[in-house]
Amino acid sequence: MVDTALQACHDNDLKTVQTMEISVGEATGLMPHYLEDYYPQCVKDTILEDSTLKVNYIPVTAKCDDCGAEYTPSRENEYRCPECDSIHSRMIHGREFVLDRLVGE
Repeated sequence: MVDTALQACHDNDLKTVQTMEISVGEATGLMPHYLEDYYPQCVKDTILEDSTLKVNYIPVTAKCDDCGAEYTPSRENEYRCPECDSIHSRMIHGREFVLDRLVGE
């Protein structure tokens, strides 16, 4: 992600960056607090060094293949659709790992 941000800085002629904003899905396995803790080490000696990291956490959302309902899967109901009790669904959110925005000049 740092390489992507650095390339975006270069492509947009940014000389300073105050904030790097990313979105991280729950299903990626990436823990936002670890990203925030290790961010300073990852951006050391780059244009991002004095910037802050803002992490937007995206929960898992599924869409039922049978009735079309969107819902947050739950272990309590064995990940079934709460509308029709179907087990047929697909994840539509929660796998993201995206550079949303760089704030800089």
